[in-house]
Amino acid sequence: MKKPLLGALALVLPLSLALVSCSKDEGALIIWHDKTDAVVEVLQAAIASALPEEKVEFVKRDAMTDQLKLVGNDSSSCPDMYIFAHDKIGLFATIGILEPLDDLIDPASYEDSVPLTLSAMEYQAVNYGLPLYYETTLFLYNKDLMNDDDPNLPDVPKTTEELYAYMQEYTDGRRYGFVEQHSTAYYASAWINGFGGEILHDDGSPGLNDPLVVESLEYHHKFIEYMPRTTADYATVNTLFLEESADAVIGGPWMIPSALEEGIDIGVAPMPTLPNGKELSPYSGVQGIQALRVKCADPARKARIKNVMEVMLDPSVQGELAIVSGCAPALNAAYEIEGVKDNEIVKAIEAQAATAVPMPSRPEMDIMWSELGKLLTDINMNNASIEETCQKYQEEAERLIEQMQ
Repeated sequence: MKKPLLGALALVLPLSLALVSCSKDEGALIIWHDKTDAVVEVLQAAIASALPEEKVEFVKRDAMTDQLKLVGNDSSSCPDMYIFAHDKIGLFATIGILEPLDDLIDPASYEDSVPLTLSAMEYQAVNYGLPLYYETTLFLYNKDLMNDDDPNLPDVPKTTEELYAYMQEYTDGRRYGFVEQHSTAYYASAWINGFGGEILHDDGSPGLNDPLVVESLEYHHKFIEYMPRTTADYATVNTLFLEESADAVIGGPWMIPSALEEGIDIGVAPMPTLPNGKELSPYSGVQGIQALRVKCADPARKARIKNVMEVMLDPSVQGELAIVSGCAPALNAAYEIEGVKDNEIVKAIEAQAATAVPMPSRPEMDIMWSELGKLLTDINMNNASIEETCQKYQEEAERLIEQMQ
C-alpha cells in the first residue's frame, strides 16, 4: 500500500519551512496563491523533499488578478509563479505576462491528465498552465429525506422532470424539495450548457440571445417557482440545506464539510438529465500553476522554475492536493493513490467531468459574468420577459465588449 504523501512528508515539513525565505531574499522563487494553509503545506513539503537546496516563498494574495495586471511585466515586483483558477488565463495571455508551459515542461509529462483540465489551461491553442486539481458543482441531497435504498423514502430524481415533480410534491412554506443559486451566473450555466447554449462563443462574442440560451432559461423558470425567489444566494441555500429545510441542492464540494458537521447524511448523485437527453452541465474551475514570462527571461531562474513545477507532476502530490482541497486531481495516475481512489467526493467530481464545461478564459468573460447575472435577476426575481431581456443584455454585452477592443 502506498503511503499518503502528507503523512510521508510530515517529517520533512519543518525543513521546508526553514527553506522558505523572507520576502527580502531576492534569491528565493516567489509563488503567489490564494489557497488554504493545507494546500500550501503539501506543496512546501513536496518541494523540500524533492529540491532540498531550493528556496521558495509562498505568498498569499487577495485581488490577485488586479495585482498581476499591474506588476505582471515588472521583474522587481511580480512573482515567479502563481497558483490560481484557470479563468483568467486569457486575460493574462492577452497582456503578455505568461510563459507558455511547453517552453518549460515536456508536454508528454502532463498529457495523461483529465481532458477538461488540459483544455482549461489553453488559450488560442497555447498551453499556459500546469493543471493541479479541479472542481465542479454537484447534486447533493439529504439521505434522510430522499434515498434510493430506503423503500420508505422517495427516490433521488434522475431527470429534471422527476426533480420538478418532486419539488411540486415536497415544497411547502417550511420545506423545499430542491434549491439552488438560480440567479447566479455560475450556477445557471449548468442549465444553459445542458441545453447546448453558450454564454460566450469561442470567438469572444456573447450568446445571451441565442435560441438555445433562451430555451434553457424558459425551461428553468418553472423550477424557480418552487424555490426562494428573492434570496437565492449562497448563504440562503447553504442554511436551508444545513437546517434540513431543503432536501437537495446543487452546490460545490465546499458545502460538504459543514453538512457533515451538522450530522447530515449527505449523498452525491449524478446531475439530473434534461428532456434533450443531456445532463445538467456545470462549469468547472481548474486550479493550476503558471509562470511569469519576465522571470523566465533569465535562463538560470527559468531552470529553477521548471524544476519546481515538475515536482507538481508527481501523482502523489496531486493526490494529496485533491484530498486537502476537497477537489479532484488533474493527473489520471493520481486516482490510484490511497485516500483518492475510494474518496466519494473525488469520484463524484471525476464522474461529473464527463459533462462539465471549463469556465471560458477569454477576457470578455468578465463582462459576461456581470451581464448574465443582471439578466437572471430580471427574469427570475422580477418576472421580466425572457426573450426581450436576453436581447437587451445581448446588446449591452456587445457594446461593452466592443469597448474592450
